Amino acid sequence: MPANTWNFRSVRDLRRAHVDAVVEVDFGAGPHRMTPWITALDLRAVVPPDGPVDWAMLDKLPNLSTVSWSGADRGLAEAIARHPQIQYLEWFDAEGDLDLRQTAIVRLWINCAGVDCLLLPATMITLLLQSPGEGLRVETQDDRFSMGLHLSTGGADVVIPEGLRPTPVVRLNLGGEFSVKTLEPFTNLRELTLDFEAPPGRLLDLALLGQHPGLFRLCLINAYEVDPATLPDLPFLTSVEVVGTRAEIAARLQERFQGRPLPEVVVRYARPPGNPGAAGSS
Repeated sequence: MPANTWNFRSVRDLRRAHVDAVVEVDFGAGPHRMTPWITALDLRAVVPPDGPVDWAMLDKLPNLSTVSWSGADRGLAEAIARHPQIQYLEWFDAEGDLDLRQTAIVRLWINCAGVDCLLLPATMITLLLQSPGEGLRVETQDDRFSMGLHLSTGGADVVIPEGLRPTPVVRLNLGGEFSVKTLEPFTNLRELTLDFEAPPGRLLDLALLGQHPGLFRLCLINAYEVDPATLPDLPFLTSVEVVGTRAEIAARLQERFQGRPLPEVVVRYARPPGNPGAAGSS
């Protein structure tokens, strides 16, 4: 048989062996068989609800980059710090004081209603906070303030932890009504997205955006009750996007900036008069 055929078969067999490889891991809740090449793992399914956790099992999963977890730390942060390839963390019902400074996490989604203190690594790019409490303390490891913040309130009042006030890129998932006055603690706003998840989609005190002169991008989602005439002139504003609103509001917004090269106004899913659409739909 020609040598090139042997080479082809050997490569094919190598690939098959790679795909078929299986390792046995036991984090403490009993053995589980899985491919060593997985990139995402829900640890809640393989870790015991209490007691010790054998975090050394992560050594058997060299390609793991995303993990999901729930509850107290139980050694998770230290284990992730020893495995810098893990960069994406989803943490449900977190509690207590959490120190992620030694990890290489770049994206963290965390339900932090039970968290008192959250210490973030220098690698952090995107932080998604669900239901932060009034007393939550958040600290970044350096002063770059380049991180993006996605804050979801579940319809409750917006709480902005003091350590996140210099954040330049902010997205807020809101209930049915929101006052721009709530944004006063932010000191470095550059990009802002306000997403109403319930009717009526009422945005109040829009003129107070003038307190954020560095803002250059504004996106409003399902804002069905807003007065475009009160949007202030912002010196660096280059883009205004509205996704889901009344057609009359869209027309007034476009008229507000008519004849100007900037900001660019983009409107999508504008509802015509009489359409029953409301915030939270598109």
